[in-house]
Amino acid sequence: MDQSSEKELEKYINNRVQWDSLPSHAKSILDQSHIKYKQYCLKYSIKHQLRWDTSLISSFVTDERLYYQEIVRLSVANLVLYPYHIQDKLVPMLNVTPFKYYLIMMIETMTNSKSYDEIPNFTAVDCIRVLEIGRNQFIDLMNKFRSKGFVFKKKKDVIRGLLPTKSLEKNIEYWWILRYGYPNQEEEKQGSLPASELEVLDDLKRSNGINGKQAGIYCRESVVSLISKGLVYIDVPIQNQDTISVPPLEGFVMNRVLGDYFENLLYKIFVSIDERTTIQKLSEVLQINVELVKQACSLYCRLGFAKKKNLEPLLPTQQQTITTTPEGDTITNTHISKWHHSWIKYYQENETIIPQPILNNNNNNNNNNNNNIENTSSTNITSSSTGSTITTSTLSVASAINTSSSTLENDNIVENNNGGADESFNNGEEQKRIGFVFDSSITAFLMMGNLGYGLKNHAVTMFERGKLSNEVLADFLQELDKIDVDEFVDSEAKLYATNAISLRDTIRHLKNRYRIDNNNSNNNDDNNNNNNNDNNNNSSSGNLQGLDLISCERMNQLDETTRIRVLKKNYSVLISMAPLSIDNCPVISSVPPNFGPAVYEIHSFWFRIYLYSVIGKGPNSILLPKGTRLKRIPTIFKDCEKILVCPIDHDPSTVNLSQLLPSVNETLLSSPVLLSAYTFIKYDTQPKLSKLMSHSRSNSIVSSSKDNQLLFHIPFPLDDLSADNGSPTKYTNILTTNVNNNNNNNNNNNNNNNNNNNNNNNNNNNNINNNNSNNISATTTIISEDQYNSDNIHTHPILYKIQSAFNLKNSFGYITLLKKETHILLNNNNINKNNNNNNNNNNNNNNNNNNNNNNNNNNNNNNNNFVVATYQKVIEYLPLNVYYGIPIFDDKLNKEVCEKIDKFNLLSKENLNRHSMDSRNLSLNLFNFISSTCPPIHPDLDSIDATKINSNLPSVQNIPFPTQIITFVNGSLDL
Repeated sequence: MDQSSEKELEKYINNRVQWDSLPSHAKSILDQSHIKYKQYCLKYSIKHQLRWDTSLISSFVTDERLYYQEIVRLSVANLVLYPYHIQDKLVPMLNVTPFKYYLIMMIETMTNSKSYDEIPNFTAVDCIRVLEIGRNQFIDLMNKFRSKGFVFKKKKDVIRGLLPTKSLEKNIEYWWILRYGYPNQEEEKQGSLPASELEVLDDLKRSNGINGKQAGIYCRESVVSLISKGLVYIDVPIQNQDTISVPPLEGFVMNRVLGDYFENLLYKIFVSIDERTTIQKLSEVLQINVELVKQACSLYCRLGFAKKKNLEPLLPTQQQTITTTPEGDTITNTHISKWHHSWIKYYQENETIIPQPILNNNNNNNNNNNNNIENTSSTNITSSSTGSTITTSTLSVASAINTSSSTLENDNIVENNNGGADESFNNGEEQKRIGFVFDSSITAFLMMGNLGYGLKNHAVTMFERGKLSNEVLADFLQELDKIDVDEFVDSEAKLYATNAISLRDTIRHLKNRYRIDNNNSNNNDDNNNNNNNDNNNNSSSGNLQGLDLISCERMNQLDETTRIRVLKKNYSVLISMAPLSIDNCPVISSVPPNFGPAVYEIHSFWFRIYLYSVIGKGPNSILLPKGTRLKRIPTIFKDCEKILVCPIDHDPSTVNLSQLLPSVNETLLSSPVLLSAYTFIKYDTQPKLSKLMSHSRSNSIVSSSKDNQLLFHIPFPLDDLSADNGSPTKYTNILTTNVNNNNNNNNNNNNNNNNNNNNNNNNNNNNINNNNSNNISATTTIISEDQYNSDNIHTHPILYKIQSAFNLKNSFGYITLLKKETHILLNNNNINKNNNNNNNNNNNNNNNNNNNNNNNNNNNNNNNNFVVATYQKVIEYLPLNVYYGIPIFDDKLNKEVCEKIDKFNLLSKENLNRHSMDSRNLSLNLFNFISSTCPPIHPDLDSIDATKINSNLPSVQNIPFPTQIITFVNGSLDL
């Protein structure tokens, strides 16, 4: 059964369609078998943990209790999260609380000697919350278990004796719903429970346990005690109009992903949710049942990964009012608090910010209320559940109010200045943001670079959630500011620190500096890096854009239509980091405009070979289809020392020529490969004329640091310079080497034929040089490394040719040039001819000197074995690739690209349209190029309208494979 058929059947099951009402084609999928439909419905219902009374399974399985028992059994066996959405069935009916559920799961895991890493991420987090068993505790328990003997005991009994005997769940919020659990007469009998706990149970019984009551109206200690005994259970209510915020994750366990339906749903909502979107709106964007979205958000809040924003405040906004009677008497009216005072005390003792109302446009009213509270000498807080009145000092309660309120007000002030939550609505419309797309390489160096403990929580959030919202970027930047690059000695750790600094500078540059509006969009400031000054001096129309960091991996896990809706709803423009890892597909979007790879093919080797063919220059390359076998090294690489190997699904790597065949042949088994010349042999000794020197690194010339720079990264758009459109100035560097090492170079030209052989050899070299330099210059552009270096490489004519061909003036990123340095052996025929002539002259003119005559005769006899070889050093700069986005790996390049965004006003509305048009044209041209070498990407490629910049292109993550060998040699493409 294929995936489309499964989805169709699932749709009928969710709609509770009976067998008789199924359409004929659905019955044909099941081979007209009613039994198969029943089996599929049972399997699907248990896998998705559907409620018995509201699903189709009730018509096939009549025993509700048996159905839920099977759900529990399979869920425990598969290490699935506790099904909290059917908790109201599992606890009263089966007495299966979260504590008992995870206790059984832990016993089974330890009995089978499974590793802790086998427990899925969210399940492991919930185990810590309920059992307080993490990785270290699990290992310690396993060691104790192995050290204990169980000859006369079962393994499970030994393990059970090591595990907790009651629930250790303590992190409970006052707004959660408390419900009566499984009846236990022994626990509830008079004398076994404190009076306060019995009072809570009696109150819950009177409510029949249908709706439950909020935990905050009871004593907190009593609620925690009842939960630990399993007499009550907690439900986390989420409504359609609620909004959820996700702070940096703390306590997240990174084990493995299970891949079940609910875990996939959790990750899908994780990357899509934001505190500006209600639950109802989020379900519409994702096109997911709103009940499923509420279940996921409820779990986030239960695990402590999310906070509900529109909470009912724990402290009243005004606790005391003073009125004056007509007779002049003053009456103090005590405001009755809904919540039990123990919850306020708990927040104060734990130094936790007391939940307050959301401060939108009523900040002044809240400030006045707080001032009134400060002026009161005492406050009476009455608990509605116990009827008792408790007097607390103004200093403790009011200070807590003021501390929490001032903190929230300051946060909102920061958010207002930073384009945060309170500026997220403009006349009822949500304010869109800038999305900065990153890949897992950033999270890797943030977690592995030992850059700071505070950064790891943010890195885990970026990796697991796939998003870091604008609201938490201030704290993220504070942690990045603590990094001192000079503290790191290790080169790899120092590289991680440098990359983190570049990321920090990028966030500061993009966050709250631009206004992107439908009518007008202007840069906030050209060269001012101070965010506060930017905000104060900005008078342009439109709203300041906040910034969200988005993971391309998590975003691409959404299906294409859902991803498009999420991006269109939340973002005005996308900007990618550069380069994105080839292992991860970029985020493709036409709306909003995307300053990154426009289609997946630009992120592959197809774009490299297309770049070389359009410009007419590039390293000699050969594209091999999957399954090809190399029997010998291609002749175009015979002078190479290293080859650049570019598979279709991994980052490029360099391979020594001696290891090319085994390495490439192994890669070709699973992927096509693009091979490109990377570095060339540098001769330090005279080779034989028939053989080249060894390709080993030890025989290469050890150059200075300047000579070792092979890659040059130049930011674009390029500055408007009056660059010469012709070829660069030609320069020849002669290397003269004598095989027998007995000849000395002489810079003076001597025309006397009676001199020694050293002078003759020098003349021969000069003649050879004059005869062959013009021939080399006619075919190869010879560039002096003194003419182009890291300081002036940005003026190279090839860069302007690339910018013109690909319209890079409307985008930003960088171009990578490869420095090709070769040593060309001059014409051997001219060498032999000139040597023979000079040797004859030497013999005729040295007959009077016997010693010289003997030497000349020896030279004549060995002339064919000992010659003076002359090499010419040729330098050429070739385009290697073009990367779209903001680089993170180089702090200098990062600043240059960010400056060009401001200098050329690249985020203006007008330029966004131009960039979208250029990206679409580039994508279509690349599609046509690929289709000319392999089967067409899309059957109607010619009919695609290039002017419709808001429509999607037929680009898929499964990039087309080449079907034939393609070579690019000496500037020409050969199919």
